[in-house]
Amino acid sequence: MDNKVIRLINNYTKKRESEKKRLQNETRVSRRRTVVFGSVLLVIVLLLLLVGVNQKKANQELQTEVAATSEVLDERNKKHDDLEQQIKQLNDDNYILRIARSEFFLSEEGELIFNLPEGEEKENKEDKE
Repeated sequence: MDNKVIRLINNYTKKRESEKKRLQNETRVSRRRTVVFGSVLLVIVLLLLLVGVNQKKANQELQTEVAATSEVLDERNKKHDDLEQQIKQLNDDNYILRIARSEFFLSEEGELIFNLPEGEEKENKEDKE
């Protein structure tokens, strides 16, 4: 069916039409602004997320490196403590004398040293059990 309504052209209808067009233009401009600002906001959020992910990855790598370095430091501290203990022992005459007697079979005057094999002692203990 054809539209048989005839439009009246008068001041009132012209005013209504111009008001309607102005509202449509404002709505279109408002939508464009919303899309532009929304896009800018989305880009900013994406950039912040990207930076956050990169920072987290770098942080994890640094934590791994710190953990590895801490392990090395602990090992070196332990070795340092052992070496200090060894220095103290080497400065002790009784320790040096004990090492010399056990390693180099040094003896005092009139002393006899017997060297017993360790394997036979273990076999004797196992046989008794």
